[in-house]
Amino acid sequence: MHFKGERVLIVGGSCEMARVLAPVLRAAGLLPVLTMRSEAGKARIDAGSTSDTAPPCFFDMAEALSSTGFSDLEAYFSDGGPDYLVDFSQGHLESLVATVDSDAVGRYFHENVTCRAALIKWAARRMMARRFGRMLYVSSTAAALQNGGQGFYAASKKACEALYQGIGIEMGRKGITTAILRPGYVTAGRARDFMAENSAWIKKRVPLGRGVTPEEVAETLLFLLSDAAQSINATTLTMDGGMTACK
Repeated sequence: MHFKGERVLIVGGSCEMARVLAPVLRAAGLLPVLTMRSEAGKARIDAGSTSDTAPPCFFDMAEALSSTGFSDLEAYFSDGGPDYLVDFSQGHLESLVATVDSDAVGRYFHENVTCRAALIKWAARRMMARRFGRMLYVSSTAAALQNGGQGFYAASKKACEALYQGIGIEMGRKGITTAILRPGYVTAGRARDFMAENSAWIKKRVPLGRGVTPEEVAETLLFLLSDAAQSINATTLTMDGGMTACK
């Protein structure tokens, strides 16, 4: 695979899928820069670091609209870039729609939608200077097929998919393209325990008979970043073993 750019900003870089993706990118000759919002996240990233790993960068999505929201990223990319953005970041609000606290809803959508729009704007402006950029958003099949308690999660995923799709539509002619990946049940993070407890149900529900591995997600994202995938623009791809194709 060939890549026009080099530096990959990975937002939400302390999550397991991001940490699996980083060495895959390095092996392909790319330079991943992982972000975290806390010292605990930094420790998770540092645990997988090697001598050729770029230092991580602090970025709290919830603070994106503050006066210092992008100061660390601005300093990190003071010489230009990033060439690519891979967005894993997602807050959590699991609650029944009819019972959730209204203030919690406002905070959740501010962080996950409004602040994400600010991140996309920041990245797009920097990419414009080179008339090249590629943005990937890691969404979820919950955007199409949600469980109880996932109403707000699904709504924010759908809204953010629309933002990334909009960038691909509006800026494709200027060299900036986007794609959205919807993984299904991934054997990583919080989903691992759910899958272990519901393995028989997943085997029955998913035509492939299993969940998606983080390594599969990483290799797919690598391809979507490549020059060969540039025409996969402003669209959504589903990676769930066929789950959402079934009744």
